[in-house]
Amino acid sequence: MYVYGIKKLFDFKRYVLNYVRCSENMTVVNMRKDRRYNLVCPNCGAKMSENRTSRQTARDLPFGQAGDVMIVYEAKQGKCRKCNSFATVHPEGIDPYAKATWRLMVFCSLLCRFMPPDRIEEVLPVSSSTAHRWDKKVLEKELGQPNFDGIRIIMVDEKAIWKHHGYVTVVLNGETGELLHMAKGKKKKAFQTFFDKLTAEQKSSIEAVAMDRGGTYRAVAKKAIPGAEIVYDKFHIIKNYLAEVIDVVRRRAYRGEVGQIRDLIKGQRYNLFKNPENLTEDDKTSLKELLDAYEEISCVHALKEELRALWRYRYGAWAEKHFKRWIKWAREASEEKGVPVIGRFADSLENSKDEILNYFKYRITLGRMEGFNNLISRVVHRACGYRDMDYLFLKMRQQSLGVCPQR
Repeated sequence: MYVYGIKKLFDFKRYVLNYVRCSENMTVVNMRKDRRYNLVCPNCGAKMSENRTSRQTARDLPFGQAGDVMIVYEAKQGKCRKCNSFATVHPEGIDPYAKATWRLMVFCSLLCRFMPPDRIEEVLPVSSSTAHRWDKKVLEKELGQPNFDGIRIIMVDEKAIWKHHGYVTVVLNGETGELLHMAKGKKKKAFQTFFDKLTAEQKSSIEAVAMDRGGTYRAVAKKAIPGAEIVYDKFHIIKNYLAEVIDVVRRRAYRGEVGQIRDLIKGQRYNLFKNPENLTEDDKTSLKELLDAYEEISCVHALKEELRALWRYRYGAWAEKHFKRWIKWAREASEEKGVPVIGRFADSLENSKDEILNYFKYRITLGRMEGFNNLISRVVHRACGYRDMDYLFLKMRQQSLGVCPQR
């Protein structure tokens, strides 16, 4: 029986199809070298003399009901007299080390993007370790190395992905969101390894670095790229204020009060943290009762809203005036209300004034980075963890670029 078009399914250059033998669970495809073509040296392109022939096998994509497709082909070893070397010629599209066709490896890599490697064997007849190796090999070829030329803005943050505070340092391109670097730890060395990859010209193109107020990353950036400006993330500053001021005042009030006021304070933590536009009507009612009853909490809550208003300005000069007013209000409130945490927080912000106001030059935040950190959590959880740091970098770089392997 002749089946039309079957040759096109196994169209490997310089090889011809002998026969296809199908059984219930396996399809065997037999191929031989097309004798019309000479052996060509893969190193220099010169003609080679044939030395010996061996029969080798490679897995291929499932064909029909047969989940396992095996290609049997002639592998010709030749000797090149020009470069004086031996080389074995395999069909294009077959990886002799993986013993599989490239299209099967790419399909396996595509499945690994949406499911963990240990579940691949439910779809393809390959083990989880094989799927891991193939996926890594395909991603290395498809993604290549990041291009560090012309980068203007970078973002840096740490992310916990292992137990017992196992952190990685993540660096993104602030304009495109491309993952540029990932290294174990959150200390200076982890961030410094990123700058070690860059040339002097590539470093000079970086104009700004967005980060939180941690001193470790700032010190590395100032030393490696002294001409770049530091931009502190506004969301982290608000988060710091909530934890270091509002929550401290709320807990102190709860411990020091009794009776009705203590009942008003109880359960109000997230109402104090939320933005007014996110409060429900019940939340607004209970929060208003608390603010009317407790003056210190009302004061720090009002300062929170004024601090948030800083980033609503369009021009840096007006924002700087508001910033100075807020520092003055915070210090006055600290003295009048007897709440030293407000004054200490105001002092820390004043020391970081330039880094905070640099936002109005570049208008960047770590919002994209926080979203990417959540994506890391989902990818790591889906795979039940990663031990290979290089493989994790490739997986997350694929996510940041949105690239699917091409067959």
